[in-house]
Amino acid sequence: MNIIKKSSLLVIGASSLALTACDNEEGKPEDKVTQTQQKTTVKQTIPVKLAEVSQMTEAQPIVTSGVLAAKAEIKLSFKIGGIIEQMYAQEGSYVQRGQLLAKLEQTEIQAQVSKAKSALSKANRDLKRVKNLYQDTVATLEQLQNVTTAKEVAESDIRIAQFNQKYALIYAPVSGKILKRFSESNELVSPGNPVYMLASSEQAQVIRVGLADRDVVKIKLGDKAKVKFDAYPNEEFEAVVSEIAESADPRTTTFEVEIQMMNPQKPLKKGFVGKVNIVPSQGSKGYKIPMGALVEADKKRAFIYIPDAQHQKALKVAVNTRKIGKDYLVVNFPEGQKPAKEVIVDGASYLEDQSRIKVVQSKKAIAKR
Repeated sequence: MNIIKKSSLLVIGASSLALTACDNEEGKPEDKVTQTQQKTTVKQTIPVKLAEVSQMTEAQPIVTSGVLAAKAEIKLSFKIGGIIEQMYAQEGSYVQRGQLLAKLEQTEIQAQVSKAKSALSKANRDLKRVKNLYQDTVATLEQLQNVTTAKEVAESDIRIAQFNQKYALIYAPVSGKILKRFSESNELVSPGNPVYMLASSEQAQVIRVGLADRDVVKIKLGDKAKVKFDAYPNEEFEAVVSEIAESADPRTTTFEVEIQMMNPQKPLKKGFVGKVNIVPSQGSKGYKIPMGALVEADKKRAFIYIPDAQHQKALKVAVNTRKIGKDYLVVNFPEGQKPAKEVIVDGASYLEDQSRIKVVQSKKAIAKR
């Protein structure tokens, strides 16, 4: 009997515990609803801080590259063909304006000059004799005219021979550096065949680059540029835009722009590849916002939150990224989107589009840099 009573008591006690547990379970859903509502209320109203958006005008650099060259590169050649008697300048050497660089064997050329001089002497004698005969009515007018013409032809022949003799010598037309030597002494060269390639040192070195139409309209003559070369990775060289093509190259459909180097402090060699940053003098409008306002971004777009007119909701908007600074962004708002006057900075990472917000403090506009 004692065993039965104890068992009954155990059953009754267990039943009581079970009923109590059921009552507790029935009360939990209400508690969960209350907690969910509280969390929702907290989620819907998020404290944020705002920062003003400052409008600015800034030139967006145009980045391109090109090969360094002399502004004037001259191919030097003989006017007539012949055997080269002597080549005086070596490849890579510097020469002065008027310096003799090469000359042809003069024997044949001198003979042509002598022949032309002799022909002119004969023409002068013939003309003098026929004039005397014509005065004595022995020679006709036609004969006088013929010898006069022969004299004029002889004078032209001697000018041609002397001109060819002059250009059987190559003198440096400008001071500069011999970039290439194409021939050697005792070689037979044809008229006009290049013998030397001379780069002028009297004019600045240049980099020629090709720009698309959307970029070439942004620049003008005199705009500044910065150039970097792999040969001097830690150096930046000053340059300016010196020439802009009026028409596009039909092969590349780009416009050639000449960038002139400005007194480089390091030796620069023809063929160096330079990375060029052209800074247009006429900038375009942009909006500067703190980096803390950024929530998402790719190469060209960024996403930020702005408050609505009543400062009660957060609106997620996309902007076009123009420049990324150390602690700020320069952006443009898409066409049709009214530029914002304020952006959300603190608390932006907790927001979604249309989230309820509470402005707890505003920050002043970031200083212009």
